[in-house]
Amino acid sequence: MYHRTPIAACFALAALCAASAGAQTLAVYQTTPDLLEALSERQSLRFSSKPSPAANAPLITVDDAQRFQEIDGFGASLTDAAAWLFAKKLTPAQTDAAFSRLFSRKDGIALSFLRQPIGASDLAVTFYSLDDRCEQTATACTTPPGVADQSLAHFSLKHDEEYIVPLLKKALALNPSLHVMLTPWSPPGWMKSSGSMLGSDATNKQPSSLRPEAYGAFADYLVKTVVGYQAAGVPVYALSVQNEPLYAPPAYSGMLMTAAEQAAFLSNALGPAMAGAGLKIKVMVYDHNWDHPEYPETVLRDAKAGALAAGTAWHHYAGDPAVMTKNHEEFPQKDQWVTESSGGTWQKGYGGKGNILAEEAAELIAVTRNWARSYVLWALATDEKHGPFVGGCDTCRGLMTIDPTKSLREIVKAEPDYYVLGHASKFLLPGAVRIASDEPAGTQLKDVAFRNPNGVVVLYALNAGTRGQDLRIGWHGNTVATTIPAGSVATFVWKP
Repeated sequence: MYHRTPIAACFALAALCAASAGAQTLAVYQTTPDLLEALSERQSLRFSSKPSPAANAPLITVDDAQRFQEIDGFGASLTDAAAWLFAKKLTPAQTDAAFSRLFSRKDGIALSFLRQPIGASDLAVTFYSLDDRCEQTATACTTPPGVADQSLAHFSLKHDEEYIVPLLKKALALNPSLHVMLTPWSPPGWMKSSGSMLGSDATNKQPSSLRPEAYGAFADYLVKTVVGYQAAGVPVYALSVQNEPLYAPPAYSGMLMTAAEQAAFLSNALGPAMAGAGLKIKVMVYDHNWDHPEYPETVLRDAKAGALAAGTAWHHYAGDPAVMTKNHEEFPQKDQWVTESSGGTWQKGYGGKGNILAEEAAELIAVTRNWARSYVLWALATDEKHGPFVGGCDTCRGLMTIDPTKSLREIVKAEPDYYVLGHASKFLLPGAVRIASDEPAGTQLKDVAFRNPNGVVVLYALNAGTRGQDLRIGWHGNTVATTIPAGSVATFVWKP
């Protein structure tokens, strides 16, 4: 569905040259809920100092004198399941084409952030860790009593080197500014109270946790993973301590880790292990929902842990993104990232109207307006049955659906999530910052604005209403009038 034109191709270059065709000319790209228009280029507009015929239309004023957070990027996760689909269910040419659409600025949407599981998540083909001492079954990976590997003699990246690492390198070749973050769902089972990678026992509901005597081994495990990835040609931007530490899932990898435990682990084990290895990557704490902001507050208030942490990673499954602004106000030197925000069959669309495009676009706007440096959805790809999966989410939707039952031309389908991210990621360059833009009261207009290092301004706008919406955009005393169709997303790009 992605429509490329000569101007769009020119725009994809680092200089974003189409925007400079006229000093006050706006290039416009639009996606409608039915995807009949999908990142489609519209007729360009031009700012004017003259009174507008639409003088009564709502006004969005963009002000680059007010600058907020730098943006790290937009993306998803190349889960084990997604990587397996690209590597095993597509031809090399089909994978190349899909990756070009995902990561190339010239031919695609230039995704710039990937959050990679360390070991198996729920969207995986098998249960596995990078130091397996467990007995594999279809539903678990459990270590026999008395078996351990404190020296990590059995640590290996062999699993990831088969198809995950090569695909990450393919993505980096298309977008060298890509940020790669690593996140553990569970330590190897032998490090845990249960001996299993599962978050909790399905029978007695007892959650698993990291044994105190395994703190050093788990820290070394994480450090060896980062070092191994970087040696394999995948630069690592950040690491979070534990995925969803307040949830101990009974059907897939996970672990309960309290805020006090996370602060102690970061202070006394992970921090020293990273220092010993000379690692200077960002460490994100929490990596869970907006509804428990006291968790990252506890970790960041700890003198030693707070000094080691770059900031907080958040998920969207509960709570409100406004807590990120509160966190920013309390810890202004720490950053915020939204690192998991999945779409799936449960979504009812914005306002329950069935418009998934508007629902996710509204959230992208909300999180960036609340200091998030990233907006990362969950899976990069799933199959026609929302898998493969080993437990957990059997209803999640990837940015792309890979359906081997379809014809060769239809085997890879870009979902609405792809366009939600593309309206931002395609037009923002490394070093882009959020700038001020207002949201007109009494309307269904939502927006967020950015400025690229080369001066190009990007306005991401949504009409969440059920009717077309006239509006004006104001910039340095000039205005331009336009209309956004019902439930649609538009990106306006100009170079002052």
